Formats: sequence, C-alpha cells, structure tokens
Amino acid sequence: MTDRSPDRREIPSSGWRNALRSIEAAAVAGIVAAVGWVYALLRLLDGPGVDASEAEIAQYFSDPDTGWDTLIVLQVLVFATIGFLWFIGVIRNRIGTPTPKLFDTVFFGGAILFAGLVFVGAAALAAPFILADRGVAVDPGGAGLIRSYALVVLAVFAPRVAALVVFSSSTLGLHTRILPRWMVFGGYLMGVAMLLNVTFYSPSVYLFPAWIVLISLVLLFRRHPRHPNPT
Repeated sequence: MTDRSPDRREIPSSGWRNALRSIEAAAVAGIVAAVGWVYALLRLLDGPGVDASEAEIAQYFSDPDTGWDTLIVLQVLVFATIGFLWFIGVIRNRIGTPTPKLFDTVFFGGAILFAGLVFVGAAALAAPFILADRGVAVDPGGAGLIRSYALVVLAVFAPRVAALVVFSSSTLGLHTRILPRWMVFGGYLMGVAMLLNVTFYSPSVYLFPAWIVLISLVLLFRRHPRHPNPT
C-alpha cells in the first residue's frame, strides 16, 4: 500500500522559504542594511575633510592606530549591501507582477546602481586607511584627492540615484497600497531634496539609509492588503 502522507521533510523547507520572502524579512534586511551603512560610512568618513591641509592629512594618517579596523568596517558594509539587495528582492517579489513596468525597472536598476556606487565610494575612502594600517606612508595630496573623489561619488552621484529609488518605490507603494499615503508623499519630498541638493554636505549620504529604516518599520508594523502570491 502506497503511503500518501505528506513528506515531513518538505514542510520546514517551505516554511523557511516563505519566511525569507516575507515582508518581515524585507523589513529586517532593510534595517540591517541601513544600520550597517551608517556605521561603515561614519567610520570611513571620519578624518580630515576635503578642505583639510596636507599637514592635517599627514598628521592624521601618521597615527599607527589609524585604519586598524578598516577591513572589519568594509565587511560590515558588504553585508549591509547584501541586506539591501535582499530588501529590494523581497519587496519586488511581494509586490507581484501587476505593477507599472517603468517604475519597477527604475526601482530595481536604481537599487543595483546605488549599491555599486556605495562600494566604489567606500573603496576610495578605505584606500588611505589600508595603507596606513600596513605601515605605508600616506601621501597627503593623494589621500586628499581620493577622499574628494569618494565624496563626489557618495554625496553627489549616490543621493541622486537614491532619489530615483525613492521616487519609484513611493509610486509602487501608492499603486499597490503597500505604503500609507503620508509616506508616499513624504518620499516624493525626500526624493526632490536629494535630487536638487547642490552641496558636498556629507551628512546627505545618510538620508537614504534613514528612508530605508522608515520604510522597513512601516512594512514591519503596518497591516498590508492581500495581493496574489508571487511565484
């Protein structure tokens, strides 16, 4: 006689898959990403600003303790970015297929491009720290130049790409009712602020992580309308 009882081994696997694709998983991944980014960027942006003199830069990187934790910071940033991509993937999966293709494409493409810009900017910021940690004399002019390059990437290019992600996610949230209206229109305002900002003010790099935390908390605690199960 054939045993028609369900295979118990498949139940936990299916449960884990559903848990990893849930809104709660997206919210946790988003919070992890934002916190990791803020920690890593605060650490990497620590030090002489773009207006520092060569003497100030040389004195800062001459400290033997400078850069000892840079590899740890970069690891945190890598895992934070993986969390961000997981956040994006779960959100797209949960939204489902009946969404405006234009905004979905901008949301996905902008997220990938933003993650790449974070890696490029962080690598440039970390380079002088890595040299200092290895006992190599850091050239003040070169360190100032590469840190200025990093600031352009992180404070000029990245926020504008992030603005596209905020605009598209707000529009998708409005279309699917996954976000409250106040957050949708707040996202539009934040997107305009990031898009039109014409300064090198480094705290602007933290606006997008703040948005990720806010949207994650809303997803975590808000009741959502039912949509067709994604495939």
